Amino acid sequence: MVYEIKNKTLYELIFKQRNVFLDIALVLISVGFLAVMANIRIPLWPVPITMQTFGVFTIAFFFGSLRGSIALLAYALIGLLGIGVFAGFSSGLPVFLGPTGGYIIGFIFAAFAVGYLIEKGYGRTWKSILLVLLIGEVIIYAFGLPWLAIALPELTFFKVLMAGLVHFIIGDALKMFAAAGLFPYLWKGAERIKQ
Repeated sequence: MVYEIKNKTLYELIFKQRNVFLDIALVLISVGFLAVMANIRIPLWPVPITMQTFGVFTIAFFFGSLRGSIALLAYALIGLLGIGVFAGFSSGLPVFLGPTGGYIIGFIFAAFAVGYLIEKGYGRTWKSILLVLLIGEVIIYAFGLPWLAIALPELTFFKVLMAGLVHFIIGDALKMFAAAGLFPYLWKGAERIKQ
């Protein structure tokens, strides 16, 4: 269900006085948060299981489409410049060119799409949250799987699906249900802060 909403995002609801300095500070905090989420992981090859998608969706849920995708772009650029914010505290061009690069790029587009849907009023009930997050997951895999196949051309199509998708289904489902349980309470808490 979609709701008519005055405040499109949690960011707008909590911070009535917004400026570029607040935006920069919160984007940098988001990068740090996502770096922590990236390193809560189960080290599988070639793609580890992490809490990154939960972090991506939390950032998009909080910021919306523009600031959310900027935060994810900042995360990608900071990692590309050599600061170890990716899984395993890795960084640099080899990560982008390797098996996980497509997922990182997919995070940016998923954050934009999830944030856009939040701005349109989705994400207030657990059912709509699950729908929004499922769309975000599809976007991440749409970038991640082809990139994985290109980075590891020795893998067959079946092995790409096993290594880049099948191993993650249960974990992604658990993260989506955790988010669906948490996010409505974030709205309620933000409404109380506003009052």
